[in-house]
Amino acid sequence: MGLMMIAVAAALIGAGPPDPTGITENPEQAARHDYCDGALAPDSEAVSLVDARLSDDAGGVTETQLAAALLVRAGLAIAAAQPDIATCRAVFAKGQADFDTVLALNVRLMERNVGSDRSRDPEISRVQSVINALWVADQAGRVTYSTLRTEDRTGSAFWAQRLATANAVMTDARATLALRDLLDTWDWIDRHRFGASVSSHAWILAQHADDHPDFQREVLGRMEPYLENGGVRPRDYAYLWDRVAVNTGRLQRYGTQPMGACNADGTLDLKPMEDPEQVDVRRATVGLGPAAEDLEQMARERCGIPG
Repeated sequence: MGLMMIAVAAALIGAGPPDPTGITENPEQAARHDYCDGALAPDSEAVSLVDARLSDDAGGVTETQLAAALLVRAGLAIAAAQPDIATCRAVFAKGQADFDTVLALNVRLMERNVGSDRSRDPEISRVQSVINALWVADQAGRVTYSTLRTEDRTGSAFWAQRLATANAVMTDARATLALRDLLDTWDWIDRHRFGASVSSHAWILAQHADDHPDFQREVLGRMEPYLENGGVRPRDYAYLWDRVAVNTGRLQRYGTQPMGACNADGTLDLKPMEDPEQVDVRRATVGLGPAAEDLEQMARERCGIPG
């Protein structure tokens, strides 16, 4: 399987400076590159470009370039830690195999849970199929990333983790492109026409388009008219409202967005919100329970505190 699931045409994502190996512009090539032969010098122009992109000094870095940079920098670190070429190549092969195995298992799991919405209208059915496939890739990629998290920075576990990271980055990019394309035709993927599960899958894809807050804001506006007739779940709207707010430097309203880092005691804090004393009142209006309960659940999932 490799990184075939994460491919996005370079012409759609954008191109960068010339690179004879292609590894700084193409995550698939970065994943297949032989870092063990020593041909890629740490002081080369390609590596300097990668480091600039990872430090955000390059400016305007695309998802494709970020995913490739993550792989190149990890590949060099892993190769440098190995005693010989044979051992080095075995480490990369195991990392690739571990990533492929975990991703394939999660894809099968998500395919069993994708839902059964199927319209007799061929156009609606086509949209349902596209959204469902994107959702499977999104969820499988995220679970794979979570499963393969590691403190290792020199071995096969690190390579598997970096492959999972690149996969998640590119899966989000692919989903955003596809959803933009669908919304050129449809105002929104609502529950009445497309089914409850497909509508929520489309919302998840928008929720994960964090590199494109203007698009998320557009989606939020498209969802709003459907709140009155039940075409959009109020809780989905609330989550995206908060996501748009924090991604554009404003206060969240419904207390759905936690801080990125766990506290030392394994708990999480919420990102700043408007009128925090009334947050549970606002949450109740959109069908959400107390913020503290959701925050505790997120901490169990992210920070490892006991249930």
